Amino acid sequence: MTELFGLDGRTAVVTGGSRGIGRMIAGGLLDAGCRVIVSARKADQLAAAAEELSALGPCEAVQADLATPEGCQALANEVATRWESLDILVNNAGASWGARLDEFPVDGWNKVMDTNVRGPFFLTQKLLDLLRAAARPEAPARVINVASVDGLKVPDMETYSYSASKAGIIHLTRHLAKRLAREHITVNAIAPG
Repeated sequence: MTELFGLDGRTAVVTGGSRGIGRMIAGGLLDAGCRVIVSARKADQLAAAAEELSALGPCEAVQADLATPEGCQALANEVATRWESLDILVNNAGASWGARLDEFPVDGWNKVMDTNVRGPFFLTQKLLDLLRAAARPEAPARVINVASVDGLKVPDMETYSYSASKAGIIHLTRHLAKRLAREHITVNAIAPG
């Protein structure tokens, strides 16, 4: 099975990799033979996750706040100091905010949009040179954006910025896929939920 689905020698960055879906994805990539960098905002949780994940294979932790352009650049710089190319980028870091419509705060809206849409775009941009270095016609580089079913349907909860951001990342995925396909970089989204 690993001959069919193995990723021996490949490199992967998983954002939001300290818990939940990101941690599960990182574990799967390590099981398949990847070298993995996980990132998250909270350094203590990230370090603990990377230590546990290291039992599966080579896993490093890089703390980063991907809601800011500076955080995206810092993570990209750290990846570039470790690897000459990047095979897989999993944009999983995310935020949510719930509040009644008439009370929904601007800072809640901005936090979610910055983390869920702006972050994946600018991190992908900052890592493009490394993705291009790995991309080949027979083995393209991969960008995987983690969306949500809430980006495809209207949720029952009052999480306005979350559902809008997940719809946005789905459309951004299509746009990036169209642009980067010619460079042998595939861009796809998954929508858990």
